[in-house]
Amino acid sequence: MRRQNLFIWSVIIVILLNACSSQKVGVYDDLNKKKMDKSFDRYMGTPYRWGGTEPGRGVDCSGFTSGVYRDQGIIIPRTSRMQYTVGDEVVKNELQYGDLLFFDTLGKGISHVGVYTKRDQMIHASSTAGVTEVKMNTDYWMKRYIGARRLTGSDLRSGEIGGEFHLLPKAYPLRIRRLIDVPTAAIIENRFIGLDVQNDANGNLRVANTISIWNHWEWGAEFQINQFLGHDLDAFGFELPFVSTKFRIWEQKGKIIPSLAIGAESTSRNWTVTTENDSTELVEYQWSPPRNAYLVATYKYDRFKTLHLGRGRMSGGLAVTDLFAYHDTSATFDGVYDAFLFFGVEQQITRRLIATMEFDHILLKDVGITWNMGFQFALNNSSSIAYTWRNVGARERSLERAMQFNYILEY
Repeated sequence: MRRQNLFIWSVIIVILLNACSSQKVGVYDDLNKKKMDKSFDRYMGTPYRWGGTEPGRGVDCSGFTSGVYRDQGIIIPRTSRMQYTVGDEVVKNELQYGDLLFFDTLGKGISHVGVYTKRDQMIHASSTAGVTEVKMNTDYWMKRYIGARRLTGSDLRSGEIGGEFHLLPKAYPLRIRRLIDVPTAAIIENRFIGLDVQNDANGNLRVANTISIWNHWEWGAEFQINQFLGHDLDAFGFELPFVSTKFRIWEQKGKIIPSLAIGAESTSRNWTVTTENDSTELVEYQWSPPRNAYLVATYKYDRFKTLHLGRGRMSGGLAVTDLFAYHDTSATFDGVYDAFLFFGVEQQITRRLIATMEFDHILLKDVGITWNMGFQFALNNSSSIAYTWRNVGARERSLERAMQFNYILEY
């Protein structure tokens, strides 16, 4: 009798759970162009009103875009900043009808959004002319262009109202200029100040500050405070600043040609090197070779649906260094540069979590490959934390662990 009651209650619980979790999930595959055209006609000429969402009476830019997609049965976030978190990133030369276009019109990050319609044109809610169609390849819009998102192909779930589906963000837009040590070709397409605060096992603290201009060029500097979190008070002090610069030649062109950038950096790290001499272990600190100049290509790929993994990036390139700085920081430059290769992969695991693995100093004599790995977790759209392991599996260099906090202030 007890077993029979247990079975009945189990069936009831399963039915209740099924009823509570009846939300449908799926993928937003097809955009209805005829329905979107009708939405454009309905909104066209609507005056601008901040916070407005009603066609004919008043809308703002994100109220217009969210309304157009609501007519498709798709619910997207209300603000332009949050709309930038849904969909897939699209390069300029692959824009399609219905893609969302994002701009910085106030000098404070993403502040405007429109809908791409046809070659070099978009429909948006202008603060002066209301909902209108304009050319987007003018100097005004190109200088303020941030990026584009395509919503088709995104995951969705049903809402409380029948026929409505909420679009699910695939990933937080983490802005990663450098994987761990390996640089990428990415430039944050907006004026910004980036702050990196990181510490390592030796108690050293690094603070990095970076600024980008023209949406293509960035400059940065890192300041290291030795033993800021350590115990050796005699070694407390400042290192000379490390500087870096990077210029993006072009962004990724379709699914074949990766983005390309050139740069240079004096950034170096203290390696703990252990050697054996007559059965005696010798421990010393050496600077890692700086990446004096480099050429880097970055290829973005879509998610692996069969493996349930998100999108990712592969970055690799060629760099030159001066090994005298690695062997002896007080030596003078001997006039000979040594070339090496580097390669790294960044893979999205969840919407907030990214895994990174890289191989640095490939084919660099007297140094050997540096293998690093780590995880980065997005706190919000502007900040993240990362935990890294450096010198994994190295014979002489000690394994180093570091925690890093990253914050980006757009202005």
